[in-house]
Amino acid sequence: MNNTQDLSQFGFREKKLAAELLALYGTLNDDSHLNDGVAVEFNPHSANVFLVDEDYNVAFEFDGKLVDFLSCPNCGYENVAPEFVSECTDECCKEYFGEIEDNYK
Repeated sequence: MNNTQDLSQFGFREKKLAAELLALYGTLNDDSHLNDGVAVEFNPHSANVFLVDEDYNVAFEFDGKLVDFLSCPNCGYENVAPEFVSECTDECCKEYFGEIEDNYK
């Protein structure tokens, strides 16, 4: 099964997570950089529920905040923005974050 935005495909847990994400969206606890076309999406393979925009920017809940989920374009390493550099050991990830870090100050 592919990712879905069809809420009828969400289970109880996924609907609860979706509600929590939507409650954070647009509040003072929203540190994401989502643009137009925001939707809730569920990945049944990872069981993750997240927000995604029309440009494929992704945001997750992390420590009570809505934060960006980043993916290194070189090696594919993924993590939430607050832990991206500290958890990755590859130089390409550090270079990538250096290019976008002004968005996270």
